[in-house]
Amino acid sequence: MKKQFVCFLVILLSFPALAQKKDSLRAIYVERFPDHFFIWPIVKARTSTFDIQNKPGGSEKLTYRPNNSVGMGFGMYVFEIGFELVFAVPIDEKKKSLYGESKVNDLQLNVLGKNWGVDLFTQTYKGFYREDARRGVPAAMPFPQRPDIRIGNTGINGIYVFNKNKFSLRSSYNFSERQLRSSGSFLLSGTLNFFDLKADSAIYGPFYEAIFGARGNFNEINSTTFSIAPGYSYNLVLGKRFFINASLSVGPAQHWISYQTANGKTDHQTLNTFADFRVGIGYNSKRFFAGTSFVQQSRNIRFEDIVFTSSSATVKLLVGYRFKEQGFLKWRVGDLPQLIFNK
Repeated sequence: MKKQFVCFLVILLSFPALAQKKDSLRAIYVERFPDHFFIWPIVKARTSTFDIQNKPGGSEKLTYRPNNSVGMGFGMYVFEIGFELVFAVPIDEKKKSLYGESKVNDLQLNVLGKNWGVDLFTQTYKGFYREDARRGVPAAMPFPQRPDIRIGNTGINGIYVFNKNKFSLRSSYNFSERQLRSSGSFLLSGTLNFFDLKADSAIYGPFYEAIFGARGNFNEINSTTFSIAPGYSYNLVLGKRFFINASLSVGPAQHWISYQTANGKTDHQTLNTFADFRVGIGYNSKRFFAGTSFVQQSRNIRFEDIVFTSSSATVKLLVGYRFKEQGFLKWRVGDLPQLIFNK
């Protein structure tokens, strides 16, 4: 009994030492800035597109894009919370004549923790122009435009980082940390997505039915996608301050779809793929930081004679500076209940 008690006591006392060892190891690879707040101007572009392909790997592909504007604004990391406020830049009339006009409502919430991340989003886009991979448009001529097409895209994406002691995803995407040495980590990504598309007429018309088939020429589609995808991410540190990050997760995705054609409504289930791709490049020192990033999630659905791919993407460019916290800026979100109820 005494031996068992001694063993239990040794195990219990080893936990703080183990935690301290992990914290020391992380300090070698990742630098935190708990006593600083950050400010940065930002340029951001968000979009939602969809593709129609004649078969997996086929050479025939139509891409539908909205003509949405770039946003400019600023971001701040304070009270250990990061947020960005971005305003749309008006589109000039020449661009409208070439690509048409799109109405956009795009709301996103991105939370990036020590070893996890969550993206919540709801998007509505109305008005698209079409690109044909094999049949280009002459210079200065308008692209084929579909002002009647409307898509809705709502969902949640999650990502989990396994190597939290040596690797920081935050260092490349919200700069709340700094990667000191090159390191990588296996990832686990997931998504739950609700997508719908409606148009006044068939999506690609009679001309393309000989290429893509008449059975897939829909004017309405609704899909629900669920996926869990393994992946890997790596931070390459150059000269202690420059970095390159690349992350990719790919896995099977279960799709429940319903689509409307001239032949009526069809309900279908299919197993295809989901992909989460991220890349970040920049400079990250103790005070000054700058970088650009690209994040894209795509969902592939195969039905009838076509492959339908819906994608959401964000491109971001920022330059920022870290300031020493003073006064109330030292508060944390977790301190609010105590500050409120102790008064």
